[in-house]
Amino acid sequence: MGKMIDYRNAPLKQIAAGARSAEITGADGQHMSAEYIKLDAAGKFESTVPGGSDQYFFMLSGEAEIALRGKPGHAMKPGSFGIVQENLAYTVSARGGACEVLSVVAPPPGRNGKLPGFQGGLKVLSMHTEPVDHFRDAKKQRIYLVTKEAAGSERAHGMIVKYVPETETTMHMHPDCESLFVFLDGTTRLTVNGRTDTGTFGKAAFFNCGDRHDLHGTPGGSYFLEFHIPYRYTTVR
Repeated sequence: MGKMIDYRNAPLKQIAAGARSAEITGADGQHMSAEYIKLDAAGKFESTVPGGSDQYFFMLSGEAEIALRGKPGHAMKPGSFGIVQENLAYTVSARGGACEVLSVVAPPPGRNGKLPGFQGGLKVLSMHTEPVDHFRDAKKQRIYLVTKEAAGSERAHGMIVKYVPETETTMHMHPDCESLFVFLDGTTRLTVNGRTDTGTFGKAAFFNCGDRHDLHGTPGGSYFLEFHIPYRYTTVR
């Protein structure tokens, strides 16, 4: 029935010098693996994207640089979104102070990676400069970050969603995808595990295939990063 994760207050494990992480999906994720990474002022971590997977990074706070091995780096500021192609080695380094990064691997290592993925090496974009789609009847906005059309990948559907106080996404479920909501600003009211909860910065909600959930706007408005993995999915109300 889903779970709410207070990842900023979760126990952290050391993954590299000056770099610590906390699981968000953990063993519950079958189609995605998400984690929170905190870098000290001089922290960095290096890894390689698993074969058959895309890896996505979203800058939560502070500034960092992401680079492929032997290539120039790209700056990442709050709201920046990075996509790295499978089998490529990368480095993420803090710049100018401590920073916080969300990492999502789709699908997780060892899972079925037969769907076409991102083939552009490394791409960095910003939610602040990408086009905004307005859904006036639904009273919300979307900024697409990874889709088949935007990134050539069928492994994930990722976007920023903005709510106003009157926005109502009624109870529904996705029988063929997992969903992740990472709350970035304001307060979003939602149902998790059959109970009403609130999403604020530092929290994320994860839903397995078939978990029923709803989301509602609150005074002041809000926005969050939303993933549905894999890209092709259905909605049942």
